[in-house]
Amino acid sequence: MDVHRFHRTHEIVWSGVADDFVTEYSRRMVMSLPRRDQRENGELYISGLLSLTSRKSMRSIASMTGDGAAEQRLQHFISKSSWDWGPVRRALAADLDKALDPLAWVVKPMVVLKAGEHTVGVTESYVPHLGRVVNNQHSYGVWLANDKQSAPVNWQLRLSGKWLADAERRQRAEIPEWVGTDDVGVPPAAAAALELTQAWGLRPRPVIAEARAEEARGLVRHLSAAKVPFVLRITGATRLNPWSAVREGRAIRAMTAQHLAEGADRSGRPVRWLDRIDPVGRSALVTSTDVVLPPGSGTPPLRLVGVQRPGERRARELWLSNMTDVPPAHVVRLGRLRERVDQDFAEISTKVGAMDFEGRTFRGWHRHITLSAVAQGIVTLSAVPDHSVALPSGDRLQIA
Repeated sequence: MDVHRFHRTHEIVWSGVADDFVTEYSRRMVMSLPRRDQRENGELYISGLLSLTSRKSMRSIASMTGDGAAEQRLQHFISKSSWDWGPVRRALAADLDKALDPLAWVVKPMVVLKAGEHTVGVTESYVPHLGRVVNNQHSYGVWLANDKQSAPVNWQLRLSGKWLADAERRQRAEIPEWVGTDDVGVPPAAAAALELTQAWGLRPRPVIAEARAEEARGLVRHLSAAKVPFVLRITGATRLNPWSAVREGRAIRAMTAQHLAEGADRSGRPVRWLDRIDPVGRSALVTSTDVVLPPGSGTPPLRLVGVQRPGERRARELWLSNMTDVPPAHVVRLGRLRERVDQDFAEISTKVGAMDFEGRTFRGWHRHITLSAVAQGIVTLSAVPDHSVALPSGDRLQIA
């Protein structure tokens, strides 16, 4: 069981996706795999993620072939093989970046409940939307998103200090030596997003991230150091300093974001939003004020943006951004791309096996989630009008 949904036994098969596109695009995505048998298993795995209407286990995917030995081959292909998921993710990201022309990169956390303690990364932690401590596996996906479509291209698995410091656990889950040494102190949400520019060379986009249950200070520090624009959803309890007081050198004490938002300029005009949560549309007042993180000296100003309904004093949404030169309403528009991602996660990711991995190894999880992202990429690209992608043959396949 997971926190997002129950696995239904009858899902919608992606009948609207052309078979030839599934075949050719899957082949393109596994080109980097060094051996023919690996590429064949990769194509089979992606096809199974797209075709099966039940939980996407290796057994169920193998059953499609009618070959009794297929399950063992898939187990080895995902958990024990040597192929690198990095080139697959980079190729997928390049295609989606061109096709979607994303407005932002949205970092979405994914929490999967687990019964035991041996699955890689599993730990007991508090899950805010459940309101309790549960045994779970926690990861972060980076999605390329515009107003109409989104898809994940990169993932980071959250590993607690207990996992990183426990030699026996690391060996059992086959966690590579470099994990926990690279990017020391960088929040996984930031590391997953920064990889898109630092290692993949994608055009930089604003990073949208949930910071209500994370350490906002760490996200701000690392994204700012990388000169990456960001929009963070924060809690009203986040401590900030008013920029005006810092600039004038006045003695100040940190204030809550909620208090600062309530005292912000309210002269702005109400904005009418039309979104997926409220298709009828609603009016909202967008306010903003410049702030800095405590202690504040020597740090650049940030923009605190609040969203509240007319007549209400408390802001329903609070956003923190380093994009101080754009209208506050645009900051909110970018932040609300999280709704786009949440919808596509519920309608596509959960149906192409993003939460279905049953293995226990670090590499196995990364390979499974990568091929699930490819399956989602196929669904997403199939809905992009007048777009084509290069095929292994050098030809181009028109998607729609």
